[in-house]
Amino acid sequence: MRGGRLLSGMSLDEISFPLFLDMIRLNEGAKGCILSYPVSHEEIVSGYESIINREVLPDPKRALAIVSAAAYSISLPEYRNRGIGEDIAIETFKDISRWEEEYERTHGGEPGLSETGWLGYHLQLRIFALGSLQYQLRDQTDDIFTLALHIPKGSDISRESVQSSFDEAKRFFRKDRIRLVCSSWLLSEELYGLLDANSRIKAFSSMFTKTSSDYSRRQAEERIFGMIKENPAEYEGTTSLASKAREHLLRGGKLPVTSGYVII
Repeated sequence: MRGGRLLSGMSLDEISFPLFLDMIRLNEGAKGCILSYPVSHEEIVSGYESIINREVLPDPKRALAIVSAAAYSISLPEYRNRGIGEDIAIETFKDISRWEEEYERTHGGEPGLSETGWLGYHLQLRIFALGSLQYQLRDQTDDIFTLALHIPKGSDISRESVQSSFDEAKRFFRKDRIRLVCSSWLLSEELYGLLDANSRIKAFSSMFTKTSSDYSRRQAEERIFGMIKENPAEYEGTTSLASKAREHLLRGGKLPVTSGYVII
């Protein structure tokens, strides 16, 4: 793996905890919650171990404080130890803000965090944000280096942005050939038929060889409508895609999570 450049012109040692919270784009309410819930070194270490062991932290506000503090005091120094630059560390830990905002959206604006299991991969330096996409280390079982590919909410998936991210991944992992495996609603063939010819989602999906679809997962509805309802008639068609997806579901159609791969 390779290091990144320093976006702020300062070393990782010069980044204070409040500055770190700003850099990963936590909102003022979330920052206030974290700074008003100071956690001891022992609690950070204990919480970190619980998170990487996939144990649930029962208090969402405390979980937010522990994840943020562990990212700053345990994981960020490890980036330095491995020679990985601030830009990659900060971009990767912006996922804390994404999931905190999602918690607020579904809990009446209250700050907190529930996706601690997922963020445990970030804390262990198992996931890296490289450009607009995220790459997760996997156990290698064959001759080709394989990574899991993730698309953060709101990511630019234009062909240019995706190709730039792929190029960065090849440089970062120092591999000439990588298999990227992805499971996402964005790869659904059923969704493909609802999109315009110039759709960025369609262009992104067309890059992958599809392998299977899981019709039990309703990720597409959650992403398109912001919630999951048992009666699709209750969904609002606030965008062109939402309107088409709503009509598709009302006709009995499905929007599965589809798995696929691409070799870069």
